[in-house]
Amino acid sequence: MKRLILAVLVILSASLASAQETYSVTVGGTATNRNSLVGMLELGRVQQNTDTCARASLPSTCTQAQACVALGVTGGASCTNLDAVSARARIYPATLVGREGFVTNEMIRVRAPEYYAEQVRRDAVTLASYCAASQTNRDALCSLLGLAAGCGACNQ
Repeated sequence: MKRLILAVLVILSASLASAQETYSVTVGGTATNRNSLVGMLELGRVQQNTDTCARASLPSTCTQAQACVALGVTGGASCTNLDAVSARARIYPATLVGREGFVTNEMIRVRAPEYYAEQVRRDAVTLASYCAASQTNRDALCSLLGLAAGCGACNQ
């Protein structure tokens, strides 16, 4: 039964699995305007860098080379960005590439699993509500799973 419910959750969450896509966002404002998307992103980048420097017991304006040495990252002062990311020692520059790296490594990589888990939770609530509604809904779910009506997909 648990497998059946898990299968339903996977089917309901299938919309989350899609190919890599590129999006354009019109943000307005400037990097120093905290009310703009870019401004908020810049605040996050600076805070992340400051936190990394503090964790390495360095001034808030430390460089990635200094952070890598202080945190014992492979390659020391010559650590690669990948090594720095893996060791949570990456200092993101105030450039387009730096901001993209910050979004990818700190926002998406860290938060995407949380978003997925929340969607699975919401899908489970939806499924419970659907199953509680009527025998017709329960039979429709069985059909969706390729099973005969009355398959017990909603039983716990």
